[in-house]
Parts: sequence; structure tokens; C-alpha cells
Amino acid sequence: MARRRLALAGLCGLIAAFTAQAQQKATVYDPTRYVLVDARLFRGVVGYTTFGISNVDTLPDRAGQGIDLRIEARLISGFMKKEEGFVIADAFFLDLAMGMLSSEPLYYYDNPEDRFSSVASMGYSFLAGYSGAQFGALGGKRFAWTSAFVGGSTLPGADLFAGTAPWLARLEFRPAFSNEFRILLTAWDNFRSAKRDQGFRVDIPIHPTKRFFLTYSYSTIAADVSYATFDNGVYAPGTLKQQVFGVSFGPIH
Repeated sequence: MARRRLALAGLCGLIAAFTAQAQQKATVYDPTRYVLVDARLFRGVVGYTTFGISNVDTLPDRAGQGIDLRIEARLISGFMKKEEGFVIADAFFLDLAMGMLSSEPLYYYDNPEDRFSSVASMGYSFLAGYSGAQFGALGGKRFAWTSAFVGGSTLPGADLFAGTAPWLARLEFRPAFSNEFRILLTAWDNFRSAKRDQGFRVDIPIHPTKRFFLTYSYSTIAADVSYATFDNGVYAPGTLKQQVFGVSFGPIH
């Protein structure tokens, strides 16, 4: 009996020791130490993309295809509550396309070019203008840095990114339903012969109240290219072309 009491007392002491240790290591979470991010501050695009580098002298075009992911973080427009009248649509953005070479691989001496291909773009865009009950018109500017490699060809050639600053224009038309059920047509151009950055995008709403759109965009950027069969340090003018078919989401302003 004495042994059982001794064993029980030892077990109780052991449990008490573990409990005290657990209480000392317990973590208390303070909700005031965390920052909550409103999902309405973001826009995005998920889609299928085709892209390629072309117009490099008389050499064959390099083409690729894959998926495109774009995320936009609203800045000034995220704090504006107006849906009509003077509006602002701005955002920092990151656009990444990843895929595979769809052209027949070229050879640099005995080495075939890599099949993995990618296009990356990042920057900031700003649009401001008038948005009425049915129609809207906005204008602004975008600052972007773009880099691409399609197989063994890269754009730009000597630089890490090609920096451009095209002007933007957007038209809106609301056929029915909620205020953000609008067809959006956006076009851009930097009106430069060197590093020409131009294109357009169309967004068509697909839900009466939710912020979902079918989207299509086409863009071109001109810059120096390091071609798959060139030696290091040799470049020639070329053009990056990209199409995106997908679904976009998020506020229009």
C-alpha cells in the first residue's frame, strides 16, 4: 500500500511538473499584432498564354506557350469609395508566364536550346477619369519592366529588364446589372520606335453581381535580343509578342 501511495504521489508530481512546463511554454496570440489584408485590394488574372520572340533579322521565330498568372495590388484606388464620377484605377502588378518552347529546338553548336520558357513583367499603372452610370473613359500611364526567354533566346539582350512607360486609355460600357458589370477596353502605346510597347486588352463580365470577367490581351515589346544561335555579346533588334486568354477578377477601379 505504501509503495502504491508513493508511486501515485510520484505520478502526480510528474504530471504537475509537465503541466507547469507546458504553461511556461504556452504562446498567447495577440490579435492586435497582426495586419489583416482586405481581399478587395487585389485584382488578378489566370489564363492560358502564347508568346514568342520574332523579327530577329531573317531568323526563325521562337514560340512558347503555358500559363499566365497576374496579381495587382491597388494603392490609391483601394481607399476611394466612389463608384461614379471621378475615379482612379491604379495598382502595382506582377505578371508571370511560364511554359515550354513550342518551336523546333535550335542548336548552338552541338547543344540544343532549353525548352523551358518564361515572360515576366512588373511595375505600376495609373488611370484616372470619369465613370458614369453606363459609360466611362479613363487615361493614364504605366511604368513596366519586362524580361523574357523563349528557349535559348532572351529579351532584352544585355539588360536584365526592358523598361517602358506607355500611355494608357480605357473605355467602359455597362449594359446591365451591377455598377461593375462593365465591358472594358484598354489600349496602350509609348509611341517610340525603339523599345516600342503597345497592345490592348478586353474584359467581358460573366456574372451579374460578382467581379469576374473573361479577358483577352495582346501585347508587343521591341528590344534587343540575344538569339539562341548567337555568340555571347551579340544582339539584334527583335519583338516579344504575347497573347493571354483567361479569367480576371477583382474591382474595376
